[in-house]
Amino acid sequence: MHNVTAPDFPNYVDDDHFHLSTIHLPAFAGMQIRNGPYGAISSKGASSGATHAVAPKSLSIDEYRSIVEWVIEHDSEIRALLFPALVEEYFEMRELVLDCLIDEDPDEVVPEITEPEELSALCGLVSLHVGGRSDSGEPRFGIELGRNWEDEHGAGVRFLGMQVVEVGGADTAFSFPDVESPLEDID
Repeated sequence: MHNVTAPDFPNYVDDDHFHLSTIHLPAFAGMQIRNGPYGAISSKGASSGATHAVAPKSLSIDEYRSIVEWVIEHDSEIRALLFPALVEEYFEMRELVLDCLIDEDPDEVVPEITEPEELSALCGLVSLHVGGRSDSGEPRFGIELGRNWEDEHGAGVRFLGMQVVEVGGADTAFSFPDVESPLEDID
């Protein structure tokens, strides 16, 4: 998140609306560093997996901490679900982007991919959004990414425990409806 300073988790700071912590998700290391405005690339090199965890202040700090701890413990499994969830949208957007490129190299912006994990080189972690727990106690959270193929709106993948609920623009990661239903299996 651009222009945010937050202490390392489990410590946190509150601003006017949110609980904020700096967290480390080692499974996300190696992606682009996306701390610029609106998730823009902010630095050359690979990310260490550091990002911000964000939750509305209306969420109790105990619930916030327990969900962030859960995500940290399961970061490898979450990453394994993240990129397959983005593939369909990538291919749809890729065709649009190819039609609009003027000076950019298509191989840098929207290269051909054969495996979902190849998307990791084209995006970077912006933040983890915490949405509380479902009625059945499952953690609700979203991963917000900056992405090469659509800088302006980023990408968001929302989860209910270990199930992908929705894939879309960055706002998907932090727009938590009252009721969530997992997507059908993503291949």
